[in-house]
Amino acid sequence: MIFIKNFFYFVRKSVINATLNNFFVFKKYSKIFEFKSSKLLFFFFKIWISESIRKKNIFLSHKYINIFNDKFFFNKNEDWFSHNIPIWDFFLKKEINLEKSIEFLEIGSYEGRSAVYICSEFKNFFVTAVDPFLPYEEIKSYISDLNMEKKYDTLKKNLNLFSKKTKIYRLTSDEFFMKNNKKFDVIYIDGSHKSNDVKKDFLNAIEVINQNGLIILDDLTWQHYDNLIDNPFFGIFSVLNKNPKLKIISISNQLIVKKI
Repeated sequence: MIFIKNFFYFVRKSVINATLNNFFVFKKYSKIFEFKSSKLLFFFFKIWISESIRKKNIFLSHKYINIFNDKFFFNKNEDWFSHNIPIWDFFLKKEINLEKSIEFLEIGSYEGRSAVYICSEFKNFFVTAVDPFLPYEEIKSYISDLNMEKKYDTLKKNLNLFSKKTKIYRLTSDEFFMKNNKKFDVIYIDGSHKSNDVKKDFLNAIEVINQNGLIILDDLTWQHYDNLIDNPFFGIFSVLNKNPKLKIISISNQLIVKKI
């Protein structure tokens, strides 16, 4: 049904290219994880659906880019989030009961684009933002200013408008999970992208996610390290393949799973 309703977007060149680019990463890891042909076909269609949703609702990205630039204090050259908004919007509204109070945890906040989007778009979401604001090697080639104190100050300024529904913890994810005693309905993992760190964050998230909650994992198909097992994909699927109670909801450059 979703294919019929969105056929125009499924056949767009940009959607097909994005689908193939993401799927190519799955092919690279197919020997490591012994993905069968049927599984690869499932992944392909999940990616294709998600990329068509992104294309169909791209106006939401543009809407929030304007909001981010006009009303907040973000560095315009460091927007690595807005392109995900169409997919988030679709699946959060489809999978989450938005009428109740929702606890949202994000591991890795940086300047706070994802937190600002959540607070702006969803009135019943309460955000817990976790970030140690320590310099790390992965982003050196992507940003011009490695002064993480400035990033921390920017996050606080950006979330000031939502002070009643946000809480910031300047901690590593390990430190936070050791102290935490809350459960969450949506968890966004966008901290360290080293495979072992992603794996730890994913396992910790599974422990504190509520039934029918969503876990969103960033940069699934990001290939920063030459050794395949050092990238997020390896850490994520090392966990996912051993957790049958996690249902794949969406695949793109990010992975969204649901605890069933």
